Amino acid sequence: MVETSGKPIDVMLADSNPLVLSAMSEIFERDPRFSLVATSATAEGFLGTVMRIPVQVGVVDWTLPALGAAKLIEVLRDQADAPRFVIYGDASGDVPRLAMQAGAAGFAARSGEVDVLLETCAEVAAGKMVFPFID
Repeated sequence: MVETSGKPIDVMLADSNPLVLSAMSEIFERDPRFSLVATSATAEGFLGTVMRIPVQVGVVDWTLPALGAAKLIEVLRDQADAPRFVIYGDASGDVPRLAMQAGAAGFAARSGEVDVLLETCAEVAAGKMVFPFID
């Protein structure tokens, strides 16, 4: 388990499914390691918010409308206060590899355990890269 010193990790969530977004919000609000700053249902909403309110970690659905996570990462990559990204998506297929190539710092499978998502975010905030084995 990654320990954070002092201040909670500022997190923003982005998912087009309101039920998933609500559930993830509740999960992050219950964990004292994190401070949930904002949520968004679109890449554009995420972008607009993090340009005004920097966060350390962005948890983003790979298929986020309309830009998609890869384009969102590309747009923010060169910003001084850009968040580190954890992609939350389907572990089957090429999504973890594509997320890594796009510049994400971590990947958590939608089908995974809640603790894995939280630990992935904490480790990414600590500067690590967290991905499943990619052949």
